[in-house]
Amino acid sequence: MQCDTCKKEVDSVKRVVVAKGYNRAMARPLFNCPDCFAKKEKNKN
Repeated sequence: MQCDTCKKEVDSVKRVVVAKGYNRAMARPLFNCPDCFAKKEKNKN
Protein backbone atom coordinates (compact mmCIF):
# COMPACT_ATOMS: atom_id res chain seq x y z
CA MET A 1 0.00 0.00 0.00
CA GLN A 2 1.08 3.57 -0.55
CA CYS A 3 0.66 6.54 1.80
CA ASP A 4 -1.25 9.35 0.07
CA THR A 5 0.75 11.95 2.00
CA CYS A 6 4.40 10.87 1.75
CA LYS A 7 3.98 8.29 -1.06
CA LYS A 8 6.02 5.71 0.90
CA GLU A 9 5.21 2.03 0.37
CA VAL A 10 3.98 0.57 3.70
CA ASP A 11 2.26 -2.54 5.06
CA SER A 12 -0.78 -0.65 6.36
CA VAL A 13 -2.51 2.72 6.05
CA LYS A 14 -5.15 4.49 8.16
CA ARG A 15 -7.99 6.95 7.62
CA VAL A 16 -10.33 8.66 10.09
CA VAL A 17 -13.71 9.26 8.48
CA VAL A 18 -15.94 10.25 11.39
CA ALA A 19 -14.96 11.41 14.88
CA LYS A 20 -16.41 13.92 17.33
CA GLY A 21 -16.54 17.23 15.48
CA TYR A 22 -15.01 15.68 12.34
CA ASN A 23 -16.88 14.19 9.39
CA ARG A 24 -15.01 13.53 6.15
CA ALA A 25 -17.43 10.92 4.79
CA MET A 26 -18.00 12.92 1.58
CA ALA A 27 -14.36 14.02 1.11
CA ARG A 28 -11.84 12.38 -1.19
CA PRO A 29 -10.29 9.59 0.88
CA LEU A 30 -6.68 10.06 1.98
CA PHE A 31 -4.91 7.09 3.49
CA ASN A 32 -1.84 7.68 5.65
CA CYS A 33 1.06 5.53 6.81
CA PRO A 34 1.46 5.23 10.60
CA ASP A 35 4.01 8.10 10.70
CA CYS A 36 1.90 10.56 8.66
CA PHE A 37 -1.26 9.51 10.52
CA ALA A 38 0.39 10.25 13.88
CA LYS A 39 1.57 13.67 12.67
CA LYS A 40 -1.90 14.50 11.33
CA GLU A 41 -3.60 13.47 14.58
CA LYS A 42 -1.11 15.47 16.67
CA ASN A 43 -1.75 18.60 14.56
CA LYS A 44 -5.56 18.29 14.94
CA ASN A 45 -5.39 19.02 18.67
